[in-house]
Amino acid sequence: MSSETVLSLADLRRALTRSLDEIERQQGSVVELGADFYWTIVPWAAFSFGADVPQPTVGQLSDDVRSMRDILADHPDPPISAWHDLAHLIGILNRLAALDLADSAG
Repeated sequence: MSSETVLSLADLRRALTRSLDEIERQQGSVVELGADFYWTIVPWAAFSFGADVPQPTVGQLSDDVRSMRDILADHPDPPISAWHDLAHLIGILNRLAALDLADSAG
């Protein structure tokens, strides 16, 4: 395994915190995402380059935000599905990236 692809989760947390801190500095502590539907692909397909890769599907930010709130809710026995939770968070993060790009270009 190449050391270039080994990931420290602590480093990832710190990098996400820095990025989110910058978004908060630019946009404030609450961000209007300004969109709902977006293109997405299933996580495994992003790393598969064969002929049988599925077409993109439609994701929905309102569903992503609801799922994020469910993740944070105080459930006595919270269901944990890391891939599913991360897929919803990725949708939100991609929108934040798109907003930052639009702000940088404009």
